[in-house]
Amino acid sequence: MAARLFAHRPGLDGIRGYGMVVFMLWHVGALTVLPGLWVFMNVFFILSAFLITRLLLAERRSYGDISVRDFYVRRVRRLGPALLVMLGAVTLDGLFLAPDEEKAFLKGDILATLTYVMNWRLVARDDQYFEAFSHPSITRHAWSLSVEEQFYLVVPWLVVAVLALGRTRLARTLPFVLLAGLSALWATRLDLVGLGGQSHAYYGTDIRVQALALGVAAGVWSGHRGSGGALLKPRDPRDPLDGGRPWIEIVGWLGLGATLVAFVTIEPLAPWMFSRGGMLLTSIAATAWIIGCAQRRATPLVRVFSLPPAVYTGKISYGLYLYHWPIFIWLSRYLTGVNVWVLAALTLALSYAAAAVSYRFLERPIMKHGLGAFGRRRTGAAGFAGLAAVVVGALFVSGGAAQATAPVRDESVPQKVANIPELVEGQPTFTAPKPTTKVALFGDSVPFHLVSRFPSGNFPGLEVVNLGTPGCDIVDAPVQWTPTVALGADAACRQNKATYEEKVRTSGAETFVIMPSLQLALRHQLRGRTVWLDDPAYVAAVRSKLSELTTKAEAAGARSVQITTVSCRRMSELNLPPQYRTELSRSPELVAEAENPKRLNTLIRTWAKEENVPVVDLASAVCGDGYQPTLHGKKVYEDGIHFSPDATPMIWGWLAPQVLSKAGGRP
Repeated sequence: MAARLFAHRPGLDGIRGYGMVVFMLWHVGALTVLPGLWVFMNVFFILSAFLITRLLLAERRSYGDISVRDFYVRRVRRLGPALLVMLGAVTLDGLFLAPDEEKAFLKGDILATLTYVMNWRLVARDDQYFEAFSHPSITRHAWSLSVEEQFYLVVPWLVVAVLALGRTRLARTLPFVLLAGLSALWATRLDLVGLGGQSHAYYGTDIRVQALALGVAAGVWSGHRGSGGALLKPRDPRDPLDGGRPWIEIVGWLGLGATLVAFVTIEPLAPWMFSRGGMLLTSIAATAWIIGCAQRRATPLVRVFSLPPAVYTGKISYGLYLYHWPIFIWLSRYLTGVNVWVLAALTLALSYAAAAVSYRFLERPIMKHGLGAFGRRRTGAAGFAGLAAVVVGALFVSGGAAQATAPVRDESVPQKVANIPELVEGQPTFTAPKPTTKVALFGDSVPFHLVSRFPSGNFPGLEVVNLGTPGCDIVDAPVQWTPTVALGADAACRQNKATYEEKVRTSGAETFVIMPSLQLALRHQLRGRTVWLDDPAYVAAVRSKLSELTTKAEAAGARSVQITTVSCRRMSELNLPPQYRTELSRSPELVAEAENPKRLNTLIRTWAKEENVPVVDLASAVCGDGYQPTLHGKKVYEDGIHFSPDATPMIWGWLAPQVLSKAGGRP
């Protein structure tokens, strides 16, 4: 029915096609020069709302009314089949393959995606889309689908209402323009300093409504004849998109230019985008671009976006959107250390193949023939069976925020490794303790992976307890990545900090090892100020937190509390978002400290001496006289942050005797 009611406009498919390819490359981290691509989601929102509104108006023109029921049936047919396939694959992965650190929140994420509330689930746990050191949800990309479907719960009713109550183009268009303005006004009330406000700004339906409402406004405006409340007929010369009006072409090019400028200049969550209407302005520019490409005439702008590969990519863009992120997560899991461009190319190729097959054999048949595509009864039964399988399977996926910090096992390191080389020449050899000793490692993803890759067969009598949480800083103050982006503890980190005492007590860990995060060497936001290691208030905050950890661990039963120093890195090896790299490049003293944390380690040693806490000098052992990318032919870091699977046994060969020797005495 859609094909009959609204003639195909290749320029619009081209926007979607070009945009989806660039978006996927940015999403998997291959593009490092377009920080503003985060605003591109608004282009998809506007385009979707525009097309759906034109379809609703065409239905009213052809049949005399709008069937809201049929609208929802069409949405289910269009979105449901491919979504079930994606979620089915994710569910199977969660049941049988995914490591535990990737399964944090997975059960709820699958169900939230299925019910189109994923965006608010991410807001509820303060998810940070631009966090550099976390394990993102495998269904996190479904937030935008949730935003659209929540808005479309009311769109057909709103369109029916404006058609009934308004008779002129202005009367029917203005309510949606006002709705966009109200959304922009509401955005000015967000507190972007807090994590909750940042998540709300990015994922919130109420904030993204300004883009969706502008898309509806453009559809109503272009579909109205302008006299007596009548709607346009097909190929009506009074249709501004069919009449060859030169100003639409000019406005379209201006909108494209403004959108491209936004792509390359706007930092993630830049405050002016919300406090000064920047989101609305960029959405207006994108709307102008979309209207220019919606013309039926083959204008220069339309031809740019009507190349066959782009148009076809636009047709299969829903599948590309659904499949690319899980594929990237899976490839990243098994192809560690692969160049980011190679990873991006593989992701793009596999996503394109999956989307093409999905469109040809699943999505298109059901869109054209509905439940009769493969036999009405068989299709309906398969749909319900698929839905039930995803729901039931999700309920059996183990994982959650608590499990993200539980002892896990990374099979990339065998249980026992032969011939572990010495990290430091002449280091003490490991002697199995009697009775068995339990050691808990607390911190971020560095201790998390050290424990998950612990070669237990080489260290009999030593049990390790994982109290590391990916992305979790020791202090509670947010890291100030850029002047406008401060990211702090997410829900998993906050939960681990709230429950580590109980985990020490219940696990029976005799030794509690604090492993400070590299993030401590970066700027933080403390009581409304940006502070660093040269600020007494920040130094005091770090010391206070270390003392608190020590006191609580001892109260929970740990007989020995120890602390490690922070080893050297190379910031160029970190997979940071481009805007973070740009900001760091402006602060050479910050880069120098992050690469060789002398100030931070001096703070750690000074505090430890005053508190009589043993220091495990990991920095001296790993770095020696400076940064060493390899030791004994083994790559030290797999990604600039975490010790590689090959180096981890070597780290433990030095670390285990150190921790045990200090457990009974003093530094």
